[in-house]
Amino acid sequence: MNQLITEAGKKYSFAEYMAMEEKSVERHDFYHGELFAMAGATKNHNSIIVNLTVALKANQKKGCNVYIDGMRLEIEKDEFYVYPDLIYTCNDNLKGDDLFVKNPAIIFEVISESTALYDREVKLKYYKRIESLDYYVLVSQKEINVEVYSRIDDSQIWKYQSFETINEVIGFDRLGFSLTVAAIYDGIGFEV
Repeated sequence: MNQLITEAGKKYSFAEYMAMEEKSVERHDFYHGELFAMAGATKNHNSIIVNLTVALKANQKKGCNVYIDGMRLEIEKDEFYVYPDLIYTCNDNLKGDDLFVKNPAIIFEVISESTALYDREVKLKYYKRIESLDYYVLVSQKEINVEVYSRIDDSQIWKYQSFETINEVIGFDRLGFSLTVAAIYDGIGFEV
């Protein structure tokens, strides 16, 4: 992820950010006045998002929604916004505000070499603070590896699991469904 450089040291207001995003071809995360350009996606990246979307839609409960990578997540009002690859929410009231998701239940990030550190450390730190979030899922696009951070009960304690074989099943017990690793990686080829 690269910082957008327009004027050295310039901080943008939230209103400036929104105006720029409306006209921009690229998407940008917004963090306390700084803009960060989002990296481009690969075929594997896009295919994994499609696979996840299809699997989640098949398991979607009434009142829940799935949003893909063009939807912003509000972490701190007017201060911190990101574009996760996929958001699953069951308690997001979007009436009157169709630009942001505020209450995700699951956040999925398809990681690449350029975003792995940001996704594993920076985003994880902030995502864990979101009260509605039950799961944070990191999906590798280079190998079979799905990392799942699960909130224990309603606490601030999180459990980590890694799924590295195609026949494993990932349980999202708090939401009443599961996904197979095979469904996530359906049709995905890896470079040897």
